[in-house]
Amino acid sequence: MRLRLIQAGMGGWGQNWALNVLRPSDDVDVVGFVDADAATLAEARARLGLAPERCYTSFERALAEAKADAVLVTASLPGHIPLTRAALAAGKHVLLEKPFAPTLAEAREAVAAAEAAGRILMISQNYRFFPAPRAVAALVQAATLGPVGAVSVDFRRYANSAPVEGNRHYTIPHPLLMDMAIHHFDLMRLVLGREPREVVCQTWNPPWSNFANPAAAAMTVTFDGDVVVNYRGSWVSPSPATAWAGEWRMECARGELSWTSRSGGVDPLSAERVAVRPLGKRAQRVQLPALAHIGRAGILAAFVRAVRTGEEPETSGRDNLRTLALMAAAIQSAASGAPVAAG
Repeated sequence: MRLRLIQAGMGGWGQNWALNVLRPSDDVDVVGFVDADAATLAEARARLGLAPERCYTSFERALAEAKADAVLVTASLPGHIPLTRAALAAGKHVLLEKPFAPTLAEAREAVAAAEAAGRILMISQNYRFFPAPRAVAALVQAATLGPVGAVSVDFRRYANSAPVEGNRHYTIPHPLLMDMAIHHFDLMRLVLGREPREVVCQTWNPPWSNFANPAAAAMTVTFDGDVVVNYRGSWVSPSPATAWAGEWRMECARGELSWTSRSGGVDPLSAERVAVRPLGKRAQRVQLPALAHIGRAGILAAFVRAVRTGEEPETSGRDNLRTLALMAAAIQSAASGAPVAAG
């Protein structure tokens, strides 16, 4: 039986979800589309050809009228927790876009509400659902090159060319740490199979940046077992762009793992590369696993499976609290200039 879904949040990213993830899926039927802004909803209706009777400006009305099993929240961050609360109170499972919540306290409240309601709450950390990070996580778990000691991650993009007027991306509070590095934080946890312990972070805005808030960051994250990750990221880097998952080099006892992932282009798998370089030898490419579902399609398939089986998904709200805590600690460290516990 296909999962009946209400989608809440029909802005640009919500429309992308509807067109490129939900519509091709054989696992879901979208029975309601919601946006509190009538103009945004009208734009989505026109662009996507949505049935008028399935479109709502009131989330409460959609919950009452549309016979749904679950809710997908693709609204902007301020709407994440209010919509999740309402959906859980109505007995619906929830798939929620990243970042989970504006604060850890609100995220923990949502996890508790999902447990009390006996419903699945899952966060869309879609960078996990690509072949390269899956292969790296398996290599680390198998200790193919021995234990990991140090990791360096570089992310570079130049998202600085659009006109300043009316550009939401230029004005969000933490454009790198909340909007982008949250993906890299989650990948750190996945591939290392460890949890972060402490972070020290510095953020800044280069003179040419159009961003109102710091668009670049450098940080050191210490994980359990004294594994140290050095991270550099920028939305305004004029250097050659990395793939969206960044460029990774992982130093191990008997060699090095290097990898990258998620092209974001026409071919979503074109950037998938993993190389193993044992000490004293040449690097060799690793054969990558074939995944049935990639990116957000993988997230949606995992969510449907969790709802059907009742099993907790790997990016459940409970698990994702650790990723959110790392993000919050990085933001706090950037403000204070001091190391912050990430647990």
